[in-house]
Amino acid sequence: MAVTRIKKEFGFFPGRLDIDIGAVSIRTLTDFEESVEGVRSREEVDEGWIYARAQQRYELHSGEVRDLPYSARLFSLPKTHRLEHRSATDEEHVAFHLWVLSFFLGLRLSWTEAGFLDATPVKGGTLVDFSLSGGSIGQVIELAEAFWLANRSNPRDMRRFAAAVNALFLSQYPQSLQFERFFYLYIATDACYRLTKSLCNSTQASSHSSRIGWMCSEFAIQTPTWARVTDEGVGGTELATLRNDALHEALYAGEPLGFSLHGAAEDENLTREMRALVCRLLVALIGVQGCSYLASNVNTRQRVGLTLP
Repeated sequence: MAVTRIKKEFGFFPGRLDIDIGAVSIRTLTDFEESVEGVRSREEVDEGWIYARAQQRYELHSGEVRDLPYSARLFSLPKTHRLEHRSATDEEHVAFHLWVLSFFLGLRLSWTEAGFLDATPVKGGTLVDFSLSGGSIGQVIELAEAFWLANRSNPRDMRRFAAAVNALFLSQYPQSLQFERFFYLYIATDACYRLTKSLCNSTQASSHSSRIGWMCSEFAIQTPTWARVTDEGVGGTELATLRNDALHEALYAGEPLGFSLHGAAEDENLTREMRALVCRLLVALIGVQGCSYLASNVNTRQRVGLTLP
């Protein structure tokens, strides 16, 4: 397979990052400080998130540009770093590295002109529930490269990983309703399930109720209570019931979408635990094994330390 040198400038990451691992190097751009300060000082920043600016319309009769009462949704941020791969197979190879880096750094990194939707954090670690130990970025690059080389005959596997990361990130838009978070997180778990089946060469059909339990057993992750089959294996799971009602009857927690919260009376937080589970599944899927983070309980508000072995 032909290889080539590919460079991609990306952002937004508010920390300096300069590293060489094998054929991959990352460098901080020279205008880094100005870019970071420019983003942090924008009026669209609120509580650690930057939002899309108001949509604008050019008025033909007056020649004026006016703000509309809704956002543009898609927006851009300045590039802060450059990734170079000296033996990449194609641009998708480099894009996969950036998706993996996005996940472990805990914020969206984009190499496109307008790579952000609605809002994105301006601080690393915001979109994951773990704290990556210092000096681990080199290992992250090695994990991404090893995964690519082992699975490049099936490019869909790399896209599934990226898709799960993207859905995980989209679920955390601060203005989302709970049922919207649930939808994004559920499809993230389903992407993880399809990727797990592919990596394990499994052809066994699994019901929605058994999928998460099966993945957790494969990766030595604790199965959350809401993903455990009830009634001694006869009934479905709490998660699958919510999913079926939402997708097939437009009901969430017994009410039309947007009119009810799950677990409000019991002080539960299903979507927070789903987020934590997706993070653990992605860590395991990229090739990390035997670390304490994978075995940790998802039912916690605390950030969990992640040390890559």
